[in-house]
This record gives sequence, structure tokens and C-alpha cells, in this order.
Amino acid sequence: MYSYVFIIIFFSTLIAQIFGDQVSNRIPQDIVSRHQLDIDINYYRDENELIQFIESIMETHLIPGLSISVVKENRIVWEKYFGYANIDENIFVDENTMFILSSISKTITATALMQLFENGFFELDDDIDNYLSFNINHPDYPLVPITFKMLLTHSSGIKDNWNVMTYYDGDSELELNYYLNQYFTPGGDFYNSNLNFTNSMPGTNYTYTNNGAALIGLLVEEISGESFNDYCNENIFQPLGMDNAFWFLSEIDNIDQIALPYQITGGSGSSCFVIGCGIYDQSNPCFCDPACVYYQDCCSDYEEVCGENGTGSSSGNLTEYENYGYADYPSGQLRTTSNNLAKFMSAYMNDGVYNEVRILNSETIELMKTIHYPEVNAMQGLMWYYKNENGRTLFGHNGGDIGSSTEMFVSFSDDLGIALLTNSNNYNAMIQIENAVFDFAEETNFIIMGDLNSDDIINVQDIILIITLVLSNGYNDIADINSDNVIDIIDIVQLINSILT
Repeated sequence: MYSYVFIIIFFSTLIAQIFGDQVSNRIPQDIVSRHQLDIDINYYRDENELIQFIESIMETHLIPGLSISVVKENRIVWEKYFGYANIDENIFVDENTMFILSSISKTITATALMQLFENGFFELDDDIDNYLSFNINHPDYPLVPITFKMLLTHSSGIKDNWNVMTYYDGDSELELNYYLNQYFTPGGDFYNSNLNFTNSMPGTNYTYTNNGAALIGLLVEEISGESFNDYCNENIFQPLGMDNAFWFLSEIDNIDQIALPYQITGGSGSSCFVIGCGIYDQSNPCFCDPACVYYQDCCSDYEEVCGENGTGSSSGNLTEYENYGYADYPSGQLRTTSNNLAKFMSAYMNDGVYNEVRILNSETIELMKTIHYPEVNAMQGLMWYYKNENGRTLFGHNGGDIGSSTEMFVSFSDDLGIALLTNSNNYNAMIQIENAVFDFAEETNFIIMGDLNSDDIINVQDIILIITLVLSNGYNDIADINSDNVIDIIDIVQLINSILT
């Protein structure tokens, strides 16, 4: 209590000494609250309508939990949390809920490698064999080198052999180096010349591969001289303030902060994912997408599992799974919050910088946005890729796994990025939500709570202004940090904390 009084007295004295009678004129009178934004009400542009739409999609498609973060003009402007992280334990999704990112993890893995590229440790066209403790040779083209650029563009000729890519209850006990050595070395426990490689010469064909991404993680270890996990913590997570980002379950103290994975299962107890009803490529399942209807030969109970015509209006049930892991963990096992992911995404939107911390040079960001093999895949950059959706050109990555569907995409033309994480695997529903959030965010003039002088930053000037409101019993929506319709000492303390943190 005494500390609160001291804060008020200190800043009141400061106000009197510096600004005298001018203080009352320094609070802008035309600040518009979030509830007064001049936006036409429609399905996707009004916040309440958007929330109702999202909730209806979640109910229809049996999505247990969802976390959304929106970045606009280099700051996180909107975050919402829906549903359950754990249904049986009645644990709701909140700002601390971590979801498995699945393949979005690959963008972090690629970022780690490109940091080493910036430091001059290798060139993108170098043969990766020169940096590994074992050699990787395509069985049909042993003299053609596999390069860093090929790994980053899924054109290496490496293929995923799902017969040996085991899911474990918890973290895999296999070391990354051991697993990949056994996968790529003839005679290894996981080696198969036909199933581990494509028929195409490296650099000539696109085949999406998780083991290729895992190999990038191993290259980070070999080049940096430290574990992939430690490298990411020191060079990406800590600098960006990603306090809830972990590659391994064993690192997470509070297991209740992890969203459990759920899948829609039908009468057979199977799901479209487990059966392997893939339509985009060999390793990216359809997640009950309507297009999967035409693949009922490999998904015999599609209607029962995914609903009529893939709408998700299914008579199936949600089945809970335990948190899992796999040996190729750099390809998809990162768990984090939508807020933490948004910080990472924001750095890519701002030429490699988030919150005055640089993780990549702007030239490297441009290199990652470049299409390097247009004849192989006209949409693929360095791990990140482009897609055209609902009239927008987006850049980013998605993810899908058992009980996981995730999206991280940026519209550079709108300076807008969206991170969506769920603990189900309904891709079609995620795209509907993603489009709706983009529509809403494009049209909304987001306000920074506490930015009383409208300079797009919270600083000492805003503290002075909020103290003035308290002393004069005034009110302003922007100053009501805790949304209790009163401007008081609690709002002052929260504003000060926002500056300090």
C-alpha cells in the first residue's frame, strides 16, 4: 500500500514541476475506445460477430481449444482464447496454454540454421556431407550432392518412411544424431533405399519431408557445437522473450499448461489422419477437408468420421490422446503459445527485428522469402512458403499432426500476421477461422491500451497522464487497463508493469 501511495505522490510532484497547468490539455480528447470503432457490422469485421462465428465453427467441427494472436504494424494487437486445453480436467485455454506447433516448428528450425549462415559457417549450395559426421547419398544419384538449399526447399530427394517414424508417449528416447544416422546410412536400423528417398535426382523434384527438416536441426548441432535445443533457447527464444517455448515435454514444469491433442473418431475407432487420407502431399493429411470425400478408398468411414461432405457435422466422438514426441523432433515438436509464436512471426514481418531485438538480418529475411527453384515449386521459399487464399497472398507455414492443426501466415501487403493454434486436426475449419480473422483484422484500427498520448508506445508520459486521470477522478477507456470501468491505482501499477516487462 505504501508503495502505491509513493508512486502517486512521486508522479504527481513530477507533473506539477514539469508541466504545471498544461497537464489537463495533454490528454487527447478524441481517443476512440475499442467499443466505439467506426466499423460496418458484418460477419467478419465486428469483434463480437467474429467471436460468435469462431465459437460456432468450433462447435460444429468439434474443436476443443483454440488460441489466436494477431500482429499488425509490428505489434501484437489482438489475442483471444477459446475452449478447453483439457476437457476431462475442465482446464480452459488461456494466454499460457502451449500447443504443439507441428510443422510450423520447421520455421524455427530453419531460422536457427540461417543464423549460422549469416555468420559465414556455410553457403546455401554447399554439400551437407561436409558438415555431418556421416555421409548422405541418394541411392540412385550418389554423386549428386544434397545441399542446404535443397533441404530448406524440400527438394533434396529425401522422403519420409512412416514405417520407422514412431510416435512415443512423451519424448523420444532416441538421440537426434543416432536416429538420423540410422535413417540415412546403408545398413542402419531405419534405412531403406526405396522408402527413405524419392526416385528423383536431388534438386529436381518437390517432396515435403519431415526427416529433411530434422536433418537441418542436426546440422545446427554439428555447426554450432551445441545441442539444437540449447541453441534455439539462447539465440531465438530468450532474445524474443518466448518464455513458453519448449522442444521437449520434460522441460515443462506445469503439464496442465499443455493443450492435450484430440481427434474425431468414428465407429471404427479410426480417424482420417490415422488412416492416412492425404491429398496435398504424402505427409500432409486432409484433416477432414471436403476434397477428401473423393478418397474414400483409403478412408472408408469418411462420412462417419468427418461428417457429410466433410462439413465436420459428424456423429463421431472426440478422442483424447496423450502428449507425444518423435525422434525427428526439429520437424514439428515445438510447443508454445500463440503469443510467443506471434513474437517470432513479428520479427519476420519487421525485417528480422522484434521489440528492438534482431534475430536475422533483413537480407536474410529476403533470401528466405525468395523462390529459389521456381521450376520445382513456384510457392516455396526457404522453409516458409506462399499460398493464395481468399484473394490474399500469404507467406508462412501451417502444421498438422495427431490432434493438432496450426496456422502462421503473414500478409505483407497489409502488414498483418495471424497465428492460430488448436488441439484438433480439422484443417477445413481452421481455414474458415483464419479467413475470418484476416477480414476482421484488416479493417480494424487496433488501439494500444494505456497509450494515452497516441504515440504507439507505452512510456513515462502515459504514466503521468493516467495519474492525472486518477487525481481528477476522470475516465478514459484507453486508461482502463483492467476493464473495471474505473481508473485507479491498479491501472497505474499495471501500466508501470507493462513498461518494466
